[in-house]
Amino acid sequence: MSMPDRRTVGELLADSEALARETLLDATLEQAPAMVRSWNQLVGSAVELWAVLPAAPNSPSWSDPMERLRAIGEAISRSVTAGHWPGQGPTDEHLTQIADNLSHAQHLVERSGHASQSPTDSPADLQHAPGQVMHTLYVAAHGTVVALGAYAADLQGQVETAKRRRQLIAERPTALEISAAQGMIARFDGFEHLAAAAYLAGAPPSSTNPVQAATPTKRLETALAAWEVQAHRTLATSPDPADLVRVARVQALITSTTSILTEAAARKGHIDGDVIQRLAPSLEASQMAWSRMAKRWGELTNPASRTDPALVGAASEVRAAIAAAATNQAGWATPDQLASRLDLPNIVKTLHLSMVASVEIAYVVRDTAADHPGLTAPARIIGMRSQGEAEIAIEQGETRYEGVTWTTRRQLASNQVVPLPEPARRGLINLADDVLATTNQAVAAGAQLDPSDVTRSTRSGREAHLGRSAASHQITHPHDPAPRGPRR
Repeated sequence: MSMPDRRTVGELLADSEALARETLLDATLEQAPAMVRSWNQLVGSAVELWAVLPAAPNSPSWSDPMERLRAIGEAISRSVTAGHWPGQGPTDEHLTQIADNLSHAQHLVERSGHASQSPTDSPADLQHAPGQVMHTLYVAAHGTVVALGAYAADLQGQVETAKRRRQLIAERPTALEISAAQGMIARFDGFEHLAAAAYLAGAPPSSTNPVQAATPTKRLETALAAWEVQAHRTLATSPDPADLVRVARVQALITSTTSILTEAAARKGHIDGDVIQRLAPSLEASQMAWSRMAKRWGELTNPASRTDPALVGAASEVRAAIAAAATNQAGWATPDQLASRLDLPNIVKTLHLSMVASVEIAYVVRDTAADHPGLTAPARIIGMRSQGEAEIAIEQGETRYEGVTWTTRRQLASNQVVPLPEPARRGLINLADDVLATTNQAVAAGAQLDPSDVTRSTRSGREAHLGRSAASHQITHPHDPAPRGPRR
């Protein structure tokens, strides 16, 4: 007979933070797949607790940092459920225990009848709860990145050893598995980035300041957060090719805006000039990659294609916010004009976080191209694109496309809307991989734009030896005294 759990909300959260630190310090490559599988359960429990805590935001969902994290957690879960690496299997004990703790804490707060005070916790204790939840997610995400880094490095080492020993190719780890693990590192890296920013910013306000909300800086920040959440929501359902076009075009616009505002910040002395020299080419490449993706998805639309109205609304607000913040009648505003309108240092940090979030959006687009069963397109464009991709594959040594036809004469004559065949999907996947490669380069080039030294200092943890001392990984509270994505 098990003993009843008599821990308070504060004790449950303290235990969760301790478990997260253990996850970081004890991370091993063997745990990496299980940690990925456990992630959505952990994030889901955090979301449910966050919703009943006293300091949880009452502002719209797009102002809530937890909404952004929930979208990433659910996207990772969908990818695993669809059969992508690591697939189904055991979960991680540490992360599962943290999830159970957070769920128990939620029940305690709800059972009290008042979100402002649990019967076993003081208001002061609960005041710190949102920060503890976000800190737990941050540290656990970093621990997962460390484990994934070790896992990918081990696979690569196995390949090199197998080559030296001339082992059969069938006995070696596949390039697909290695690239999939590396891709998952990028996704968790983005989650860690966003959680760290939310944690270091402190608990969000319970209401939106109407004066702040009217400023161009605040409007753009809110519009970008709303866009990220809505893009995930639309792509998680049954997206139309028109939705993918809208997503890619808006992401291209955001990337261009990031380039303009970052350059303005550099000219006004807020950013080191060396940073913009490294960042500008990567941003340009990312913008072009998003634009190429938009064009390709646009080819797949048909007269019946319709864009999700909620996505249209979020996109319209992004465009309006960018126009108000960064343009004049002649086009982009000058650096002096931008400096007079905007808090350039803060908006640049916001845009860097938006770049980080765009990596996850690109992965969701990639998964949509690979797995969405309802994708269709006009027969004539399918015939042309499928044949082109098939010829490229044949030149690379694949034989399965030789002699295959993708459309019938009747379908071509009427330009019938038909399901998307594998070669056409392959082209979309490769375009998504280009977006991932260029955007990851931009994120890396803009690393010095991170919102804090703490964020930057913990980036190197995934490259460190797993036996590093606890002190080197310790992440304190403010109030304490002390690659390319995988190709299919």
